[in-house]
Amino acid sequence: MSETTSVRRRLRPRFAVLLALCLALVGGVGGWLVLGRDTGEPCGGLLRNERLLGAVAAAGGDRPATCAELGAAITKATTGGEPGRHTVAQAQAMKTVLNSIPSKDGRIRLDPELRRPLASALADYTADLYITLHSLDATYIINAGAAKPPWEDAEGVHMSVSYNVLLEVLVAVGEDPEAYADIRRAAARHAAEDMVAISTEGSSGSVGSDSRYIGAYRGARVLGSLNAVTASVEERLGGEKSPSWRAKAAEALLAAPAGGPSGSEGGARITSAWTNGLRDAAPAARADYVRDQPVEMVRIWAAERGLAEASRQSLWAETERDMTSGERSAAKSLAH
Repeated sequence: MSETTSVRRRLRPRFAVLLALCLALVGGVGGWLVLGRDTGEPCGGLLRNERLLGAVAAAGGDRPATCAELGAAITKATTGGEPGRHTVAQAQAMKTVLNSIPSKDGRIRLDPELRRPLASALADYTADLYITLHSLDATYIINAGAAKPPWEDAEGVHMSVSYNVLLEVLVAVGEDPEAYADIRRAAARHAAEDMVAISTEGSSGSVGSDSRYIGAYRGARVLGSLNAVTASVEERLGGEKSPSWRAKAAEALLAAPAGGPSGSEGGARITSAWTNGLRDAAPAARADYVRDQPVEMVRIWAAERGLAEASRQSLWAETERDMTSGERSAAKSLAH
């Protein structure tokens, strides 16, 4: 037997092992590309999360076997027949669901099939989420703990969750641009209602310290917080996917409004005018227009109310400061 033949025979097993490793690697990468998601437990393990399942069990029905069924069960358990109105049991279910979603390395991940159903349920709790995000209501701060139950007063049933938990859930939900748009549209509608309630009688000059304008500042903080959610989503998606996500989110904001209380005629005029402005903006400028939403909405509102120029300038500056403050606070929380 020649030396060349002997060398070939010794190398054959090595080539076989190398070929097997290459095929396994290609197969693994191919599977990841085809599935496009984590191939771990179905629905991120939530179908075995007894705390979460117990929260939705009160609504009746069979135990969910898929993410789609779990999303439907969450919606059924947390919302009722009248948009924005809830029983104590529904509010408790919503709070338990939010506190039951596990995080890994400080980040919450959701199966894609859960994002839109959860966004729809969250949009129905906009009044509660709005107050949680602007962080200016002591009652909501006191009752944010997981063990604190919902409460009821003359305005209805209220539910509060941790600011940090809410932001993490919003980022996980917001990876779907349409789900993000549902949340932002509902928050903007609530911000518009906050503005409509402002009395401008006798207003002139600087308005920064005028407590009558707190409604505009609250809305600026909330929408600023959602700007931080946007930034966190884009960080997760990476540079290649972020432009597509921004474009889809803007398109979704132009679509028909999601469910929720319709609000007043004045609030509808503000949100409609802002939406028209987004539609008129060049595609490349839409992301900035969305980011500056609270300032633009205040411009629309101030022009409609006929505020003096000095008051307008002061109000715009204060609104931008509060928007930036809300954005920074949320970004700091999400960085942990």
